Amino acid sequence: GEMEAARRDFEQVLQRDANNTDALLALAAIAQRQGRPADAEGLRQRAMIANPSDPATQAATLSGAAAEADPQTAESRLKTLLSTQPESAPLNFALGNLYSRQSRWTEAQQVYFNAVAADGDNPDYLFNLAVSLDHLRQPRLAVQHYRLALDAATKRPAAFDRDKVQKRLGELQGEPLR
Repeated sequence: GEMEAARRDFEQVLQRDANNTDALLALAAIAQRQGRPADAEGLRQRAMIANPSDPATQAATLSGAAAEADPQTAESRLKTLLSTQPESAPLNFALGNLYSRQSRWTEAQQVYFNAVAADGDNPDYLFNLAVSLDHLRQPRLAVQHYRLALDAATKRPAAFDRDKVQKRLGELQGEPLR
């Protein structure tokens, strides 16, 4: 919730190290959230130049404008990268996001599960897994993972709206769970 303060902090990091991929990717995420997709894409490209073999950088690059413009190529590249790095949480998450944008929920759930298996404390991985389970009409598992996501969000930053998750939990708990 402190986006401007975070932006200033990450820009200071870049003043000390212009190739810090964590700072570049964080600034790209901030720019994307602020509705500046061209700036976000430029920052992702800078990160890719700085560290082309980093899975998080590869995932961010393939999740950005490239995935929107040409989802088939992005999917192919992600699968190729995953063939050599199958346990990469960022790459599995990026592929899951690509599948979810296409409403390919079964495939999304599978790769979100892989992302959670690799980094089970990441609130966004847990949340997206819960959403995919929710779409697949698996309310018990969805509730479990929504709760895990909320718990993880108390320890690490999360991109999802906690109030909306609480509301969805209430809706799911009001339904008979299978």
